[in-house]
Amino acid sequence: MFGLVTRRHHDARLADARAEAGRLRAQRDKAIEDRETAVFNRERILHQYNELDEKHTALSLVNARLTEDLAAAQADAADSLAGQLRAELKREKRRADRLQRELDDATFLPAGRVEDSRRWQPGYQAPKADAS
Repeated sequence: MFGLVTRRHHDARLADARAEAGRLRAQRDKAIEDRETAVFNRERILHQYNELDEKHTALSLVNARLTEDLAAAQADAADSLAGQLRAELKREKRRADRLQRELDDATFLPAGRVEDSRRWQPGYQAPKADAS
């Protein structure tokens, strides 16, 4: 017709439009709330990340210091062990020399170098050099 609408039809369309507007406002409000929540969550996560980064940096420095301390302690222990081994080697060398002198005295060998064995081993021959 001429674009005329009955009051009842107009009121129904108006109620539908208002309901749609209310639904759209609710969606908009929820989107705004979700965005604010997302921003809040992002800021909280960034704050937690910064705290973790600071703790990681501090622990990395502690780890580096402890690594250096351990290396120094191991070097000191190795030096100490090397000194102990040198002292033990010196003691064992003196003991071996003493035992060798006792053996020489017991077998009546003269002090110093070993005598040539040709005197008491007439068939002795010097080992031949390897032809390799």
